Amino acid sequence: MQAIRAGVWLTVPLAVVLMLAGVGDPVTESIRYLITWFLSVLVPGVLLWRALVGSRSVPQDLGFGAVLGLCWQLAVWAVFTALGVPRLQWLGVLFFLLTFLAVPRLRRHLARGPERPAPGWWHLVMVACLLLATLRTTVGLLRAWPLPPTAFDRHQDFWYQLGLVQVLRHDVTPPDPSVLGEPLIYHWFPNASIAAQSVMANADPSHVLMHHWQLTFVISLVVAGWAAGEALTGKTWVGAVAGTLTGVLPGTLQLAGYADASPAQVVQGPTGALAALVMLGLVGPTVLILRKQATPGVWIAMALMIGLATGTKPTVLPIMLAGAAVVGLFAWIRERRLPWRIVVIGALAGGGFFLATTFALTGSTGGSRIQLLASLRALPFYQTVTGDKSFPATGGWVLPTVATGEERLLWFAAILVGYYLLLNSARLLSLLGTATSPARRDPAYWWVAGCVAAGTTITLVFSHTGYSEFHFLRTVTALGVVGAVAVASTLIDETTRWRPILAAAGAAFGVAMLTRLFWFEVTDVVTPVVRAYVALLLPAQLVAVAAVIIIVLTKNRSRSLVLLQVIAVVIAAALPNQVVVFGRNLYHAVTHQPVVADKNDRTYLTAAEQEAMIWLRQNAQRGDVAVSNVFCMPAPYRRGCPDDAFWVSGLSGVQQYLGGWAYAPANLEATQNQFSFLTQPSPWPDRLQQSLDAVRRPNPRLFAMLKNDAGVDWVIADLRAGPVSPRLDQLLELAYSNSDIRIYRLR
Repeated sequence: MQAIRAGVWLTVPLAVVLMLAGVGDPVTESIRYLITWFLSVLVPGVLLWRALVGSRSVPQDLGFGAVLGLCWQLAVWAVFTALGVPRLQWLGVLFFLLTFLAVPRLRRHLARGPERPAPGWWHLVMVACLLLATLRTTVGLLRAWPLPPTAFDRHQDFWYQLGLVQVLRHDVTPPDPSVLGEPLIYHWFPNASIAAQSVMANADPSHVLMHHWQLTFVISLVVAGWAAGEALTGKTWVGAVAGTLTGVLPGTLQLAGYADASPAQVVQGPTGALAALVMLGLVGPTVLILRKQATPGVWIAMALMIGLATGTKPTVLPIMLAGAAVVGLFAWIRERRLPWRIVVIGALAGGGFFLATTFALTGSTGGSRIQLLASLRALPFYQTVTGDKSFPATGGWVLPTVATGEERLLWFAAILVGYYLLLNSARLLSLLGTATSPARRDPAYWWVAGCVAAGTTITLVFSHTGYSEFHFLRTVTALGVVGAVAVASTLIDETTRWRPILAAAGAAFGVAMLTRLFWFEVTDVVTPVVRAYVALLLPAQLVAVAAVIIIVLTKNRSRSLVLLQVIAVVIAAALPNQVVVFGRNLYHAVTHQPVVADKNDRTYLTAAEQEAMIWLRQNAQRGDVAVSNVFCMPAPYRRGCPDDAFWVSGLSGVQQYLGGWAYAPANLEATQNQFSFLTQPSPWPDRLQQSLDAVRRPNPRLFAMLKNDAGVDWVIADLRAGPVSPRLDQLLELAYSNSDIRIYRLR
């Protein structure tokens, strides 16, 4: 039996390697990466969780261990990278494993079984979930983002994140790779984890960021969702459903249009993705603390995860504070004394956020502000109906179109708010835990409700210059769905009648599938507001009508049965769009339909541009600096162009004298809630002019200044970015050239 189970589990890494090979990743590199992740993250995390908290079930060990293992990995990375020997991180792994082998109290965790054995079926179900989640991620995301140097229009954040990974392969106090001498103010822990795995596996950083990490992330998401569901309820089947709805078919009520690949995953944003994963990981120690089952080891695990949260998106800790406030008030009233354990949780979260701001880990928030309903700008039909093209975070305390008080716009805002709540209805069902018995007597459900309410509400009242207020929502998406499934499980007992529940779910699924496949576009005869209503709310109302009919026809309805039917309806209605999109992507992959680049997209890069930067990465020395004429996407510089060209530093790994400055704190602050950070003048106009002159109007005096004062070693001239002076061939040594790029060595 053990051999059969081992064979079943081996299908996961085998399938992952084959999937990666299908999207262009070298087989040996993928194998090295998976072994690295397994030995440097998952195994240490599982053993740490068992040593600190104890083993309650293997799924919980895997899920919470996958999060805790990142803490250990980052510690190893920091030590060996600070010592200047990042390739020796394997010694840290070896030391960890030898310690557990040598110390008797730790050795027992290598083979000790869980306190509560899980049913035998969980192995097959979890493997199936992992295979489906990785397959969906591969055909839906990885296949759509081919690896460099394929000519393609990749999101600019790919290159920004890759630039951070390149720096963090060698530096624990990273500078801004796009602006020489500027400190990096950003939440870069996920990038450091990717950098560590790239070094240890000897894998190309772009491959790890764009493909490898995405699959181990979604694996972690599934097992963490499963673990969180189990921890809340103690039921294995809840974990299975929760894992499925977090990583395979996320419970987001979308009846038409694009379906998220997972509830948290954004392939160009590992920090936001990791925030959602850490939020699930925090369920483990938090639930034990709230239920007064904590040991000192549980508090250590909590502190480690809070520490990990300080370097993800600056959303986890404020949400933790809000959750602590809600459950703290509940516990204070119920216990009739100050719940010091919850006060300590709040103090840890607040202290972690303070440390993050102190050590420059909460970057990209410059220019943000409070603005009611600002997030409506990013929802469908907004510009069409309102004509408002104002930049994010501009205006007064209320969204300008709402502040006008115009009746038509107020109705439209109500439609968008309704649509927003519908999208998030699956996770908002977790709030029922505060009103149903027996969940309302459990402080864990009050904490989940507080966190979900905070993430959902902050998104509606906060405004970020790049719409990053939605990261608050993404942080609690998976947690909310897990909470909803857990609440449903508390309503189920031996008297539960499943036929009415399945009937309501079937009706919702059927109507949702019909609307997904056959929904119509209304003509221009009606008003834009009516078109928005028909597209955004009417499909959900049809699902609701079908569900209400089933519920009304149900005989001998109890409150618990009705609530179970409602939860089943919402989750079932969310599935058709997910299934259709998954199926379409899978069909395209199986039939080898090509992924076509949009050459007219502003982020399009040629193969020659990428090949030149890859050559530079292979030939430059650590500490080299480059000056270039690339700042914007598309490449030609003009005043007001989108200044987010990070691909030079991302692909080359070479520090830029001045590259794209869109995300630089000085630039974000300069918006003053009036302008877009993408079109701001450079905060370093002298560097901008010198960079342009180095390519367009080169002279020996300028090059002497760049070499002696700034330490510039390379000059990069992109022919697609503008004129390139022929004098460069006379003044400098041509080191590399192709159809689009000239690279010169400055000695």
